[in-house]
Amino acid sequence: MQSSTSRFHWLRRWVFVPTAAMAAFVWLSQITLVQAAPPRSESLLQVDYRAVVSQADLIYLRPAPAAVQGQPIGNGKMGTMVWTTPGGVEMQINRNDVFAVNKHHAGGAFAGATDYCGACCRVSVDVGGQPFRAGPAFSQRLSLYDAQSTVAGEEVSARCFVSADSDVLSLEIDDRREQPQPLRITVSMWRPPLATTGAHRAEYRFSLEQDQVLLVRNFDEQDYHSGAAVAVQLAGGGGRAQRVDERTCLITAPALRGKRTIHIASAASWSREENIVTTASRLARQAAARSHHDLQVEHARWWSSFWSRTFVALSSDDDADGGVADFVGRLRNLHLYYMASSSRGALPPKWNGSIFSVDGDKRNWGAQFWVWTTEASYFPLYAADAIDLTDPFFNMYVKQLPDARRASQQRWGAKGAFFPETTPFDGPLVLPAEAGREFRDFFLQATPDAAISELTAKLSKYECSLAVVASRTNPAGAYTWISHMASSGAELAVQAWWRYRYTGDDRWLRSHAYPLLRGAAEFYRTMLRTEPDGLRHIYGTNQHEAFWGVNDGQVDLAAIRGVAPLAIRAAQILEVDPELRGQWRQMLEELVPYTLGSDPESRAILGGVLAEDLWSVGHLGKVNGIHNHAATALGWPVFPFEDWTLETKNANTDRIVQAIADLEPGRRDVLAGARLATAIRTPILEARLGRGEHLPQILASYYQKAFAPLPNGWSEFEGPTAHSIEHLGCLSMALQEALLQSVSARPGGVEIIRLLPAWPKEWNADFRLLARGGFLVGGAVHDGRLSFVEIESRRGEACRLRNPWRQPVLLDDGQNTRLLKGDLLRFPTTTGGRYRLFPQSGPPPRARRIAPATTTAPATLKITLPGGQLVEATLGIGR
Repeated sequence: MQSSTSRFHWLRRWVFVPTAAMAAFVWLSQITLVQAAPPRSESLLQVDYRAVVSQADLIYLRPAPAAVQGQPIGNGKMGTMVWTTPGGVEMQINRNDVFAVNKHHAGGAFAGATDYCGACCRVSVDVGGQPFRAGPAFSQRLSLYDAQSTVAGEEVSARCFVSADSDVLSLEIDDRREQPQPLRITVSMWRPPLATTGAHRAEYRFSLEQDQVLLVRNFDEQDYHSGAAVAVQLAGGGGRAQRVDERTCLITAPALRGKRTIHIASAASWSREENIVTTASRLARQAAARSHHDLQVEHARWWSSFWSRTFVALSSDDDADGGVADFVGRLRNLHLYYMASSSRGALPPKWNGSIFSVDGDKRNWGAQFWVWTTEASYFPLYAADAIDLTDPFFNMYVKQLPDARRASQQRWGAKGAFFPETTPFDGPLVLPAEAGREFRDFFLQATPDAAISELTAKLSKYECSLAVVASRTNPAGAYTWISHMASSGAELAVQAWWRYRYTGDDRWLRSHAYPLLRGAAEFYRTMLRTEPDGLRHIYGTNQHEAFWGVNDGQVDLAAIRGVAPLAIRAAQILEVDPELRGQWRQMLEELVPYTLGSDPESRAILGGVLAEDLWSVGHLGKVNGIHNHAATALGWPVFPFEDWTLETKNANTDRIVQAIADLEPGRRDVLAGARLATAIRTPILEARLGRGEHLPQILASYYQKAFAPLPNGWSEFEGPTAHSIEHLGCLSMALQEALLQSVSARPGGVEIIRLLPAWPKEWNADFRLLARGGFLVGGAVHDGRLSFVEIESRRGEACRLRNPWRQPVLLDDGQNTRLLKGDLLRFPTTTGGRYRLFPQSGPPPRARRIAPATTTAPATLKITLPGGQLVEATLGIGR
């Protein structure tokens, strides 16, 4: 057996950092010094990122049967689904900064004929003959690592990507046939060149040059303008552009054996003065002057850097879980790819179709943003160290703050900022003063005869959150699905705090996070009413879409308890608003407790009680009954508001949240294999509650049974032309939270890293994820044993970690190895310092090479649910 002395001699090969870092250590009583150690070595996790990421490649051995089942490529601003016909490659060019109307639109309605966005034009590349017909020669593979789709056929192949560095799509056609065919590139539109709706004008026009087709779309209504231009060019000359009809142009080129490249460039602007046609044309010509290979090398450089930030590599005994671990690990990478392909622009991707729409301007649910549906895709990006991809999400909502503040007063009579659940990209509409008063009286049911006039209804016709209230056809009066949802701003605010805690960016805290936190805390503070019991109550809010007009609703009480402590802490850090800090503390002290199922007012709500000794949805208010999504109303104190975490350690609260999870309808439905109508957060709650036993079944059923995904992982559960990846966001978040959590006992407290809090015992994992406090945490768990943990400290904060072993060894960034003890491990770190922990018992940890074999077939899973129902899923398309 190896002696402890020789084991620590082996450790001395790992680290070297100046010993001055140890001077600040304040928990020496917890640690026994063992022996000095010289310079650091490389990480024990030796990762072939290409091999890991490529496990999630989309492999099609038959052509996609529908355009929506194609393979998405994009650079975060511009994108397309790539699909095939027997004779060619099809694309629809989309952008995430093109909107037909804004919030001031008059004449059209929410989800009406003018409520669309994103689409720029259709491009079809016909190579002649039928080389891409179904058969043994056909394959299509989306390489996630290279962000490139490659199609192989009968002596003809195509490969394409959207450059990560510029708004240019490069498509290379390689025709190796003995008798190659002429090339035909069709650029088309699906609408007449001009359409008007009231003052709104939508038009497009083509212009031609020798080898280039240019198309520009313009949308105008009074002061509003949105324009998009696309330039399509055949590199190397030889092409001839011509007009076919008012909706179609064509570039033809004679037959040529070998490779040819087509470039598609786009540009967009909200300014009438900007010449986007010139910009798009210039981008296309610049790209045409370079080879496809040179462009691809630059493009791949960004993606290679992106994929090396974090990783998760999973495996399991297929007999134990039917390959669920491996499959779900692939879904995480697929989700990260989709977000990196669509969320690097001025605005976040629309949840319904993103920048991968395929049916022209058709987009079920229209062009407006729901907080619930949009945020789900962003949940896993923090721990994945893809935080820059959240910029469009937060920037959009922070820009809306001025009008959100006015909406708070105009709709609720409150201060702070109110973010309606659903708004146009530029935020809530501020009504004229008289219409605003009329709307508020009706909205709050201020008087029995409050009503909406025809004029106010007309002004409220487009913004969804106004329209659903002012339609004058709702049998529940002012109340409907999203009408009185008050918590959306708090959801945004707590996620902004998460981002701050992952990055430690004080400037961003001041510019983004604190304005959102302050707005949410003030909104709720000024909505509450102090009653004779001395407590502050809240009245008439929707508990998301499930319960309407509830008093003392759980969602809002959780939002207040989740957001106010964060606002207080942020204000302390920034040294601002001392008076408000005191008012927010008082609000928390006087806030009514969560309602219980034993309360008569709770039992009066149909479906609002799970058990008498558990929290209820709230007390009966304006409207009774479950209206939708009943499963989403009781988990909010756990996620996202974190009023309870695994660190809370309160026996009664622990009992309540675990019992609620046992009885929660959403969890029951998922384990029963039910189809769902919304991306409920059940998998995330399962992980946050520390439940790993049924996680494989929950993840498998949630993916396949609940949302019936397409071969590319997208789901049309929201309807045709509204394909979405919300479910992938929730699955990826749950997977990461099962591996690693970094939460505090109460909101605003010091976070504690907890490893494998909900990890299935039969799953193996190598991983590296980001924790709050700026700790990059890596580890390896195999056969139920965590062999080591590596931590890189980006910010130099003290690290707090739940002890995963009986007695761990810490190899720190000084020159010592140490034995740690206690349930909570605490040690100081230095910025850039790296630390390794492993159990004192057992052999020293060895370097692990993580390089899975190349995937050549679609991924599959197969697992049986507790009730005996079989779940089978395939990612990709087999023969």
